[in-house]
Amino acid sequence: GYLFIPKLFKSSKPVEKSIAVLPFKNDSPDKENTYFINGVMDEILNNLQAIKDIRTISRTSAEQYRNQAKSITDIAKELGVNYIVEGSGQKYGNTFRLRVQLIMAAKESHLWGKSYEQEIQGVKDIFSIQNQIAKEIAAELKIVLSPEEIMRIDKKPTENLEAYNYYLRGNDFYMRGFVKQDFEIAIKMYEKAIELDPG
Repeated sequence: GYLFIPKLFKSSKPVEKSIAVLPFKNDSPDKENTYFINGVMDEILNNLQAIKDIRTISRTSAEQYRNQAKSITDIAKELGVNYIVEGSGQKYGNTFRLRVQLIMAAKESHLWGKSYEQEIQGVKDIFSIQNQIAKEIAAELKIVLSPEEIMRIDKKPTENLEAYNYYLRGNDFYMRGFVKQDFEIAIKMYEKAIELDPG
């Protein structure tokens, strides 16, 4: 007779689509442009938060890893995520360059990456890249976006480039939040943005 030994199959439980967007590195010669690179990073995070199948970590939690030399695996373990988004950017004059990559933390394996260069003539030139990044990350994770999610990602908060610039500067001071003066400057920047675009 034959001895039947059943095969043992490993569980094929899907990996949770949890992501942390680490602080982007500002490669601009002018460090003053950090506010802009941080703003791009924030908008990419906001777009990922609009996708219900992705669990994201807040900017505040990820900010502690700015300028840290910890490994991707260690950072992911501490934040409780399976994927990491990291990037770097430069802004010079009216042009910006951006490089973004998606990493599977357990293996530190590079899943997706792309470089962009864009001249800024209007806010659409900034938003289109930020929106594209969120959609490409979703596609890499095999997520099909609903029409509502696409609408939320594609929504432009303003058409006024100068207002958006003040908004990004306000966010930068707000996130610093070390002293009362940071918040006061943030409020002034937000007020200027509202003055330029009351909507």
